[in-house]
Amino acid sequence: MSADTAIIRTCPHEARINLNYATKGSLADNMAPYWAICRFMRQLDGGTTLDARFPWLAGVDPHPVSEADPVDDDPREQVEVSLYYGTDDDGDYAGKIAPHPDFDLPQDRSMWEPRIHVDGAGERKANFHVRPRYDGMTHVETGNSIPSPFDHPDQPDTGFNVEVQGSNLEPDEYPHWLRCACSALAQALGDDWNSDYFTRPLPTSNIGAHERYVRLSRSIAEKLTRMGGAFQQLAMLLSTQDTSKGAYFWDSGDDHGAMYRLVSHADAASSMIPSHSLGTQAKCYDPEHEHSDPEDPLYHPKFGVLFQRKVSDIRINSDTVAWNRRYNLVEELEERLVNILTWAGIPIAPDALGSSNDSAAAFVEDWHFSPAPTQRDIELFDDPTPEIERSQESMLVRSFQRMTTSDLSLTEQLVADGGRARYDDLAEQSETSETTVYRWLSRMGDAIESQNGVISFNSAHLREQFEEILGRTVTTVENAVDQAVRAADTVLEKDAYQRVPGDPFDSWREKWDAVVDDDGHELHLGSCLPHPDEGLHAPVTAGDVTTDGFEAWRNAGKAPGNFPKRVRWSDASGTEHVEDANTLLRHDPSEAAEQAIEKLARRFRGKDVVDAIEQVRRMIEAGTTWTPEQIQTAVERAGFDIDVEEHAVKTFEIPG
Repeated sequence: MSADTAIIRTCPHEARINLNYATKGSLADNMAPYWAICRFMRQLDGGTTLDARFPWLAGVDPHPVSEADPVDDDPREQVEVSLYYGTDDDGDYAGKIAPHPDFDLPQDRSMWEPRIHVDGAGERKANFHVRPRYDGMTHVETGNSIPSPFDHPDQPDTGFNVEVQGSNLEPDEYPHWLRCACSALAQALGDDWNSDYFTRPLPTSNIGAHERYVRLSRSIAEKLTRMGGAFQQLAMLLSTQDTSKGAYFWDSGDDHGAMYRLVSHADAASSMIPSHSLGTQAKCYDPEHEHSDPEDPLYHPKFGVLFQRKVSDIRINSDTVAWNRRYNLVEELEERLVNILTWAGIPIAPDALGSSNDSAAAFVEDWHFSPAPTQRDIELFDDPTPEIERSQESMLVRSFQRMTTSDLSLTEQLVADGGRARYDDLAEQSETSETTVYRWLSRMGDAIESQNGVISFNSAHLREQFEEILGRTVTTVENAVDQAVRAADTVLEKDAYQRVPGDPFDSWREKWDAVVDDDGHELHLGSCLPHPDEGLHAPVTAGDVTTDGFEAWRNAGKAPGNFPKRVRWSDASGTEHVEDANTLLRHDPSEAAEQAIEKLARRFRGKDVVDAIEQVRRMIEAGTTWTPEQIQTAVERAGFDIDVEEHAVKTFEIPG
């Protein structure tokens, strides 16, 4: 579900990046920026420290801690730049790479590996370790081979690597700072610096670690870490998945800051959010030393989601993320962080209040994080934990979390109408359009039902819960969310660790809110699901759910012949379907796929090639679940000679 209201943006924290470069030219010219930095080292007798002002990168807002210094209407950040040699434990120059035989260098001495360190506003900082690279590198002392990406036949023979570590910078700011630092050093020396240097990293460049975070008020952060909270619920869910690996660590901080960490393997990512593929570490943590003043941002904990390959002894990702996929990485981390907040019952609007009992904000500004809306297309997903998902209390929470101000008015009107009203009457009484009513129905999820134009609550219990909450002093959506979470808290905490799993069919029924009618002839699915013939690009259809239910029925020891004969369910638009169970069980996905691809091909027919290419790019950028192969088949049937894979790649390439 895509959110229609503002969603909190995240701020970057730590990062580890490897950038590989090679300028175009001769053997040595491929390393021109490296030679230029070495020249600076010689001219400065081994290094220097200087003050400079870096322009803020376009698209990055100055951080709260920064004192933007307008220079020709160009905001700049005061920084300190240091250039120096790295040394080993004995004080000798670090680095053991022997020079290439064609380099005009002493062959018995290692090549230099300059370091550049930049300190910016607050805790913004970056370390750049610049290292030469060439095909067939060897150790200057042992002669042993030193492997690198430049050994590969599809890569340049020579170049250089920049190992980056830093914090509180967006990924694109690191090469920007490196360019600015070298330009400042060149300017101080009266030397030249080519503005094209460090602008085009090679495809072998990658990100080894990156974290996004928000700072939460101390009281609301407890919803993540308390007994039965989001971290423990997710740990319980993921521990039941086949092939899943992970861990839940906690340190309540007796004499230091508290730290809670939920580590999940890449294989478990799709169990939380279907489109996700990265292993992460979700962290809620205080500074190392305790802060007692509520006015101090450090009194309040950070909540972050960190991508890295390994945590302690647990490998959670098999590889790094390619540099040209950095925006996808940032979006997945932000989307997961925001969804975990919603699953914990924490409001996600930038100006949300932490509690209806006081005026404290849910999010706390610090030196780098400021509560503001994200510009990314973040999608909100239902809580994946089956313990919470099946409860009507969580239905209540999710409904309020998705609400806009107009949704609140419509819900109040439905309560005033006794919990049942025609959609056109509801629109008229609420002084809104029927289109707005349909959008409200979609956002309310399973809490509201629509049949033959009549809208009602899912159950009398839910109607009473909505009526009770809306009858209190609720003036904003955020107040309503908090009241709904409070109503659910007792049930969720009491139930979290005391449930006894039933037989396989009972577990399946609870997962899909399914009910078998009294005579055993009809099965009602409580979840909104597409019809198999119309849901090719959906992760789950009514056919898939029915097949799983039949398997659970047999695993529970029930006679296959006694399985209900009919299945009844509604799709996301509210349309009710009734299908013979055998038809759903015999459903041929390949035949449905063929029909759906033909339907997609009809959407391309009649377009010119420019419009067809634009539609392909929009489908890919929107995160469609159509595969490139399926889109390729459809456009070819429509008569176009379009390479879908090419446009899929271009969608994620960033010029320069």
